[in-house]
Amino acid sequence: MEAATPVHVDDRDQDIQIRWQTTARRFLGTTDATSFAPHRLSRSRMVRYGVQDRLLVGEHLTATLGWHGIKVSNRNANVTAGPGREKLRANDWFLPRATLVLQARQDLALSLDYADTLRAYSETGMSGPMGLRHDDFLALRRTLKPETQSRVQMRADWSAAPTLGLSLSLQGGRIDDRLRFTGRGTVPVNAGSARIDGAILEARHQVTPQWQWSIRYSDARVRMSGGDIVREQSLSVGSVWQDGPWRAALSVARTSAPAMAVSGPRAVRVEVGVDYALAAVGGRPITLSLHMTDPDNLVSGTFARDELSGSLRAADHARAVMARARLGW
Repeated sequence: MEAATPVHVDDRDQDIQIRWQTTARRFLGTTDATSFAPHRLSRSRMVRYGVQDRLLVGEHLTATLGWHGIKVSNRNANVTAGPGREKLRANDWFLPRATLVLQARQDLALSLDYADTLRAYSETGMSGPMGLRHDDFLALRRTLKPETQSRVQMRADWSAAPTLGLSLSLQGGRIDDRLRFTGRGTVPVNAGSARIDGAILEARHQVTPQWQWSIRYSDARVRMSGGDIVREQSLSVGSVWQDGPWRAALSVARTSAPAMAVSGPRAVRVEVGVDYALAAVGGRPITLSLHMTDPDNLVSGTFARDELSGSLRAADHARAVMARARLGW
C-alpha cells in the first residue's frame, strides 16, 4: 500500500492577523557636540500596529478588511531644545484598508482596494539635532504636517501563459501635504496637495527558472491644489536573476518631470542591487547586500506603491550606494 503525500491547504474561512512594530534610531554624538546629556541625545522612533481580517465571501471572492496606526516622534529635534525637549511628532491610530479579490477565471484575477496611509518626518535620529534658531524651530513645528494619502485602485491580473503575466491598474485619490526635500537639505518642505488619476500597464516574462524581466508604463494626471494640471509619465524595464544564494536586479526608467518636486525636464533612473545569502550561522540566516538606489520623485510613483504608513527621511529621496548585512536573529 502506497503512503499518501500530505498536501497543506489553507481552507480557513477567516484569518485574523495582528501586528506590532517598533523601531528607533539614536544619534550617536558626543555631549560636547550636542550640549546634551547622554540620555537626551536626539532620537527618532516609530511605533506601528496593524489589524487585518481576511474573509472568504464566496467560492471565488475574498475580502480583506483592516486598519493600521502609526506614531512617529523625534526627541530633542533641535539644538536649542528647551525644558520640554522640543519634540517633532505625528500620529494617526486609525488608517483603514480594504480589498476585494475576485478570481474570475483560473487565469484572471480582478481586485478593488482602498487604502489610507501616512508618512511623517523622521530624521534627527540619523543626522543629529537641527541647527535652527529656537523661534524658527517653533515655527517649523507649527507648520510641519505629515503627508497623507487616500487611494482607490482597480486592478486586473491575467496569466496569458505559464511564463507570461499582464496587469492593468487604474488609480484615483488624493495626496495632502506632500513632503519633499530640496538640494542637500534635511528639513522637509510642504509641496502642497493634489488629486491624482492614473493607469499602470505591466508585463512580466519568466524566461528561465533563474531569470525574469518586466516592462512597466505609467501615465497619471496630477491636479494641483492651485488648479494647475501636470501629466507624469514613466517607462521602466527591469530584470531579476536568481541562482542559489545569489540574487541580482537591474532597473532602468525614463520619467517625465515631476509635478511636485524640483528636477530637470526629463530624467533616466538606474538602480542596481546584488544580494548574497550566506549559509546559516548557528541556524540564523545572514544576507549581504550592495545596492545603488535612485529614488523615484514622481508623486504618482509614490502614490502607486502599496505600502503601509511609515517614516520619511531625506536619504529616501537621494541617490545612494549602500552596503548592508541583514541578520535574521
